[in-house]
Amino acid sequence: MSLDKTINELANKTRKISPYCAFQMLYNSLPEQDKKALDAAIAKNLPQSLIVKALRKEGYKASSDTLRTHLKGDCRCPRK
Repeated sequence: MSLDKTINELANKTRKISPYCAFQMLYNSLPEQDKKALDAAIAKNLPQSLIVKALRKEGYKASSDTLRTHLKGDCRCPRK
């Protein structure tokens, strides 16, 4: 097999990197009702640890670090 063909084959199998952080990817995957609940919790300034705990209890993979980084605007998400 030629190197060019091998590189192209591997490149097609490689996971595409999203422009969004892990928290935004999670948020985008939520049903509308859960997005509204999450938005309300953030607007009420509920502790981030409580929000993460609730997300985990519902079966979502979340961490305080990714939530905090996203809310501070220090993540890799495109800025508006």
